[in-house]
Formats: sequence, C-alpha cells, structure tokens
Amino acid sequence: MPNPNTIYANTFIDALVAAGLTRFCIAPGSRHTPLVLALARHRGEIEVYSLLDERSAAFFALGLSIGSGEPAAVVCTSGSAAANFFPAIIEAHQSRLPLIVLTADRPHELRGSGANQTIDQIKLYGDYADLFVEAPLPEVDPPPLVLRHLRTLAARALATARIRQGVVHINHPFRKPFEPTADDALEIDRSPPTRFSPPPSSGSADLATLLTDDLLNRRGIIYCGHGACRSQAERDALLPWAQRLSDVAGYPILAEFTSNMRSVATVNAYESIWSAHEAELAQVEVVIRLGAPPLCKAMQDFLADAKLAYHIYCSRAGEWADDAHGVTHLLTINPASVSLSDWDDFPPAQFEAWRSNICETWRAANKLTADKIATGAYFDGAIGYDVVDLMPHDSALFAGNSLPVRHLDQFGSAPRGPSFAWANRGASGIDGNVSTALGIGAARRDQPLVAVLGDITLYHDMNGLLAIGRCGVPVTIVLLNNGGGGIFHRLPVSDFEPHFSDYFITPHGLDFSHAAAMYGLDYIRADDRDSFRAAFSATLGAQRSTLIEVRTDPIADLKRRADITAKVKRAISNIDIV
Repeated sequence: MPNPNTIYANTFIDALVAAGLTRFCIAPGSRHTPLVLALARHRGEIEVYSLLDERSAAFFALGLSIGSGEPAAVVCTSGSAAANFFPAIIEAHQSRLPLIVLTADRPHELRGSGANQTIDQIKLYGDYADLFVEAPLPEVDPPPLVLRHLRTLAARALATARIRQGVVHINHPFRKPFEPTADDALEIDRSPPTRFSPPPSSGSADLATLLTDDLLNRRGIIYCGHGACRSQAERDALLPWAQRLSDVAGYPILAEFTSNMRSVATVNAYESIWSAHEAELAQVEVVIRLGAPPLCKAMQDFLADAKLAYHIYCSRAGEWADDAHGVTHLLTINPASVSLSDWDDFPPAQFEAWRSNICETWRAANKLTADKIATGAYFDGAIGYDVVDLMPHDSALFAGNSLPVRHLDQFGSAPRGPSFAWANRGASGIDGNVSTALGIGAARRDQPLVAVLGDITLYHDMNGLLAIGRCGVPVTIVLLNNGGGGIFHRLPVSDFEPHFSDYFITPHGLDFSHAAAMYGLDYIRADDRDSFRAAFSATLGAQRSTLIEVRTDPIADLKRRADITAKVKRAISNIDIV
C-alpha cells in the first residue's frame, strides 16, 4: 500500500514545480522527509540546495529570491526548526520579496500533548506571512477533491508570492512513517495546475496625471531609495522612465547605492553635501520617491521637517513606507511595466536652470569627495570607494548592515561599479547577511560576487560560510573589522562612559583567519590602500573564495568621515544656485 505522506507530498511538489518554481533550500531533519524525497524526484530540472541550519537556509533562499527576481522555497522539519526561519521571513516581508516556506508538522493528535519537538506552528509567522494554509493531513485512498486541493494550493502559493511579493507559509502535517514504500513508484505529474494571471499594472499613468501645472511650477527632487530597481528587466524600463521624468519635471535625481539607479542620478555622494545648500533646498516643495525609506539621516531629517506640497511615494507592492507620515499620494507601480509614453506631450521643465546648477555643483562635490578620500588616512569609507571603483560592471555586490551599507552609500561614488548591489534593508538586521549574499551568488552564477561585511555581521552568520563550498558559490568577502560595534560611536550614548564601552560596543578579539581556514577560504590581511587595492583586484572573478580583512579604528574613521563631509560642504557652500 502506498504511503499517504508520499502521495500528498508528491502531488503538492509536482504541482509546485509544474507551476514554475525552480529553486528550493532544505535543512536537515526527519519529519519533512516526504517533501525532500518529492523534490529529489525532480533532480536535474530544479535547483535544490542543502544547508545545515535553518536560519542560514532561509536567508540563502532569500538571496536566491533577490538574485533571481523569482520566488524561492525553503523547507524544514517541525518544531523550533521552523522558528529559526523567522528572521529571514521578517526580512522578506519588510522588503516585499517572494518567499515560500514549507514546514513539516506533527499531526493534530500530537499537538498540545507534550510530544517532543512539537510547537504551535499554526500561523507561526503571524502577519509576516501574506498567506498561511494548513495542508490536509495525509490519508489512505484520499478523495480526488483533496488531491486537486493540493495541486491548486501549490499554484496558489506560487502565484501569491509572485503577485504580492511576499511570504507564503504552507504547513504540512505528517504521521509516521515518512519513508516511501515499495508501492510508491508514482510517476511525476507534469500537467500544469491552476494558472493565475498577473494583476494589471497601475500607478505610472496615475503619476503622470499628478504632474499638473501646479506641481510642475514647484521645485522638487526625485529620490530613489533601496530596492527601487532589482532586476535587469526593471532597470531597462525604469531608468529611462526616471530620466525622462527628471527632464519633464526639472527635478534632480538622488539615488541610494542599493537603489541600482545611480547611472541616472544627478549626484551619488549627496550625504556629504546635502546641508551645504540649506537655503536653496528649503525651497523644495515636491518629493517623488521610489524604493525604501531613506538610509541617509540627512534625508530622513529633511523629509521629517520639510513642508512639502507634494510627497509622492511610488510603492512596489502597495506597501506603506513613510515613517515621517508626510506622504500625500501613494501609488503602486511595477518598476518593470513603466513606459516612456507616460510622459508624452509634457512641456519643457519650468526649473531646468535650477536643476542644471544643482547638477553642476553636486558633480563637482562628487569629484571633491573622491579627491579627499584619495589623500588621507585610509578608513572604512575609502574602502567602500575602492570596492566600487575596482569592481567590473558585470559583477554583484552585497552590502552588509550596519556600517558597510552606509559607507557604500556615502562614499561609493566611483563612476564604474557593479551591475547590481543589494542589502537586507527590510528589517536592517545583521543576521543572515552571509547566507543572503551567497544565495544571491547562487542565483547569478555568471557574475563575480563581492560581499562587504562588518566583523559582528560576519560573526553572527559565520556558519553561513559553509555554503561557499557545500553549494559551490565563490565569493570575495571584504571584512571591515573595527573591533565591533563601530556604528554606535555615531550615537549620543557614546559620550556616556564607562557604560558605552561595557554595554554598547562589542569588542571580540577574534582572529578571522581561523574562520577562513575552517571554511576553506583564502585569507589576506590588507590595512592600507595599496595593499587592499592589489589584493581585491587579484581576487575578483577568481573561482577561489577569499576573505580580505581590513582592520580599522572606529573613532579615527568617524573623524575622517566628519572631516571629509565638512571640507566638501565648505568648498561648495558659497556657490549660488539660480
């Protein structure tokens, strides 16, 4: 007699694969055996990555989703294994990234019974899952309706993840035994399940209707936050669209490093110069914003204090992203579906001279920032500049939280740079950053992968390094080791000693060369600009993975950052803007 678990798992996985899901991550366990063996039947036509702990597996799947632009699935056994998925699920939800979570569970009679490895998995992730469904408990000789339900459930899970750009959790209860029997030689069902049409695109035409004479007769900016552009398809559509919007409105474009829109930006190192023209920028009455809320504190403060006539937020999936609560218009716009025809028949911009002068001034400031980086003590921000300067365009960059992504945003202004840059900015945690980066690399094997990480971030997900060899993902890791907790020196609490040193900064004294050796990475120590540039250039694109460690002084770095910012502001503060 066939094992009911096998019938149910095969039916569900066959439909999921037939619907188009191709990337899966699994962690070790027992109760999810029916799902794992169902996936194994499709070996050769799907990608299945085996990782040794659930947290790394979930973040690796998140990276697969980021790098491919398509949902990925992560599968685990029951109990606390499912709880270890939670940080990655939070990040996926906050970033609006498609992730399918398949958890095995105890059958109903063991729940609440004190049975080992049993927790309440019903709606375990709460509102962080856009869809939760408890799959039916397998039974012998199931009615055809139940098997049809499993097939439509698989199709619905994939469609929901794609359309809502969010998390879907399907909980599968299984009774023992989990292994197949001799009667379980079932053929793969390749017939497509329910088909879902994508929702019609909306929003970009609505934005065009907002460009009235009243708006176009005001001065404004276009701000592109993290994740505004995530894929080549989005880039092909969004970049010319944004440039044309800038031409029509006469608004300069400011773009964060991980917006992937810096090729059309007026200025890159805007944080260094933002407050130099406070009087002129006080005239800004319109902000058109794409992507996540600003990373830059100066921009955060501006949005909190500015009295804007229009604050238009172009949302990816209808999410609310306005921590200053000043948005006047929320639009849902699919970045890949915008069209230049939205801007047909618009008259020339009213304030082109203002934009042109800002562009000229800020480009000069960009160059001045680069010059100041090149002439002085080496520090974290200069490392960010050099990484961007040396990376070939056909490469991918992951920026770790919390200082690396900020250094790259402020100082990663070199004219070249990687084709795409990503970061986990949904919840902005340091957990799982290694695994996310490697998942991105697995989804984009044709591109060299670089991850710029802080020391505590690497320490927090050191076990994720195992996927480099286990899943075959070469990477160059640039480790900014400031002794732990360098970002907290930016906070007022840094003045409160000894409590600051005792409880906020996190000195560790770790020798990361041992971590590199344990996980099979080459190790290079490079503490000055010449040695770093030489080491980094030599490792790019190599099939061997390398950890390049740069040890820095957080207090000296903070002073260098402040000094460069002050010099740039002084240099341009006397330039008038028409």
